[in-house]
Amino acid sequence: MIREPESLKVHALADALALDIHRVTTTLPALERMIFGAQLRGAALSAPLHIRAGCAKSASEDFLMELEAAASAGAQCHYLLTLARRVGMLPEANCGTLEEQALHLVRSLLLLMKAERSKQRTRALNAVQAANA
Repeated sequence: MIREPESLKVHALADALALDIHRVTTTLPALERMIFGAQLRGAALSAPLHIRAGCAKSASEDFLMELEAAASAGAQCHYLLTLARRVGMLPEANCGTLEEQALHLVRSLLLLMKAERSKQRTRALNAVQAANA
């Protein structure tokens, strides 16, 4: 089943996080921007890209695999943001908000994955019941 990424709340969350991280990393000094900023932006960009890739997959298993990769990217963003805050690379206020966004994205993705797995089990059970009828 092909899905529209724009219809998923998690896509909007991932897109907003990627934009916000891009904005805040442009304020880093040149060396940190090239090394740390690139790592953080890459992780942030990976989340919405995996969601979009999953939406283009026809199999539910493939959709789930991409959502898992997006959740992993969100978790990476969260860690990198906590590191940036702890070493004073980014202002604490920026990091706190972005950390919350990243956690919200990961939690939302995990909930979507749980719901999708539940749908898969229901479809499988219905198929077994129909075959036995």
